[in-house]
Amino acid sequence: MIKINLLPIREEKKKERKRLDISVSILMFLLAVLIGGYFYINISGELESLQVQIRAKKAEDARLTKKVGEIKLLKKKKTELEKKIGIINALNRERLMAIRVMEEASIQIPEKIWFKSFQVKNHKLLIVGIALDDQTLSTFISRLNHSVRFNHVWLQQSKQVVLNQVKLKEFSLNCNVVME
Repeated sequence: MIKINLLPIREEKKKERKRLDISVSILMFLLAVLIGGYFYINISGELESLQVQIRAKKAEDARLTKKVGEIKLLKKKKTELEKKIGIINALNRERLMAIRVMEEASIQIPEKIWFKSFQVKNHKLLIVGIALDDQTLSTFISRLNHSVRFNHVWLQQSKQVVLNQVKLKEFSLNCNVVME
């Protein structure tokens, strides 16, 4: 004998199971969407935060680049000023040297000698002048040799000239200037 169950229990269980599976699938899908949305919002926030940081760093980089340019300009100006100060100091030393050389030469010059030119350049002194006679010129050269400010005095040229019917000695001499 064959038994037939006419009650639709199995079908109802199948339908119930299908509904449960669909509900679970929908819930899983919603849960996955919620989790994905959470991560999307979280990552989007982090991305926005990083973009803000990047803009801030770029602004700081631009500001620092401007400062570096200003510093380079200031260093260049400083170098130029130091160069100018060096030139001024060298000119002051040369001026003081010329003054001291002229002072010492004026102390050592005997009477009856006149300078036509007096030139100090590169620690060398060139004097062109007129002396009354050879003795006066010799005395002047001897005094320069014994001076602490001059050394290696040598007579380059000496010749007799006539001025206003008076015989005089025109001379040029060189010597080294000793700096302290």
